[in-house]
Amino acid sequence: MQMRRFRFWLAWLVTLLFISSLLTACGLMGEGDKEQDKQDKILYFFYPHDGSDMIKRLIIEYNSLNEGITVEGIEGPGLGAEFTDKLYELKETGETVPDVILIHDTWLARLASEECIRSLDGGLTSEKKEAFFKGMMDALVWEDEIYGLPFWQDMPLLYYRKDLIDSPPSDWSELAGMAEQAAKANDMDYGLIFPGKSRENAAVFLAGIWTYFNAYPEYEAEETLIDESAMMTAWRNLTGMVRNNVIPQLSMSMGAEDCRAVFEEGNAVFMWNWSYAARLFQNESSPLAGKVGISFLPVSENEENTGGILSGYALTMSRDTGLLPESWDFMQFLTGEEAQLNLQDAGLMPARKSLYRSTWLSWTGLPAQFPDMLQSGRALKPGTYAESTLNMMADALSLAIEEGKSAEDLILFVREGVVEEQQEEQPGQEAEGEGNEEETDNADVDE
Repeated sequence: MQMRRFRFWLAWLVTLLFISSLLTACGLMGEGDKEQDKQDKILYFFYPHDGSDMIKRLIIEYNSLNEGITVEGIEGPGLGAEFTDKLYELKETGETVPDVILIHDTWLARLASEECIRSLDGGLTSEKKEAFFKGMMDALVWEDEIYGLPFWQDMPLLYYRKDLIDSPPSDWSELAGMAEQAAKANDMDYGLIFPGKSRENAAVFLAGIWTYFNAYPEYEAEETLIDESAMMTAWRNLTGMVRNNVIPQLSMSMGAEDCRAVFEEGNAVFMWNWSYAARLFQNESSPLAGKVGISFLPVSENEENTGGILSGYALTMSRDTGLLPESWDFMQFLTGEEAQLNLQDAGLMPARKSLYRSTWLSWTGLPAQFPDMLQSGRALKPGTYAESTLNMMADALSLAIEEGKSAEDLILFVREGVVEEQQEEQPGQEAEGEGNEEETDNADVDE
């Protein structure tokens, strides 16, 4: 009897141990499934072509610091139209729908109007907004709501031969006069050059002149608004510089490095170019080491246009994302001080104001007032049809520099996208407008 009881309790104990082990195994399997779920959470980050591989390095760093989520980068084309086409293709296929999207600020209005990206106002405190330059934050506003966080930005600068010129010009008229006189006196080929080969650079160059004369159109209105009088004044100044050989046609075919090479060879008095060139003139190996001054393009005295033209990239959140907290965390990482320092070390202009310290500015050769100009600068804001607007602006600049068209032609082109055909000259008859040619060609740059 005692033996049977012993066997009974032994069997019962074995059964309990078996059931317990099963429950423990199930629990462990459940924990494993949860851990697997965390590992399988993927955040897709879509960004334009990055030749420096800086974005790839930042993604690797973020993934090394975070568990339960993996950021996968998807590199897209660098041009706006191709980039947005690829974005919509990713959305349609549905396999790798982006959660966070890095865009150029000129693309923002279209993506916001088409409800591709979401407003960030709910997560942006005053303190967070204050971490960035006001000019760049303004670039990310559409219909009074903020749709992005600045990632990096830049502003074109005026480089000049300080061994030939005592101080930089204060307005475009003075710039034109200095350029013409110094070029002739020193047997130099060009007065002012700029890298106008790319559409974006051409648009920014023209926007700077338009802004100075308060002629920049209102592209975000339902119908583009133009101040014709201001635009004609700006046009006369621009075409006057072309006629006086201050601005050469060559500029329309130069990239940024082509432009810098021409300037560094001593063939130009002034150069319009981006900030990256400043640190290169700091090198002792540069033929112009110690001979280059750096200033800003002339800006308007109008209270609304006291800064230059800004350009840059911003982080936006897709409306399709199901990972809102994770997307926000990743965006905060990319705009945090450590990630922004990496951008700065790579030679890019970071978005955070706190990094523009005087020692760094001096080391790069940038003017001490550079942060102030970024703060007061303005973005292009070409509206919801950014591609056609930027194309129009680049073509408009070509009308002045390469074709010598009139201000009337420009206004017609801006409004309707066409230029009047010149009438064929009939025997014994002057072409229309030819009688005013002398007055037009001899028009001085406005004071």
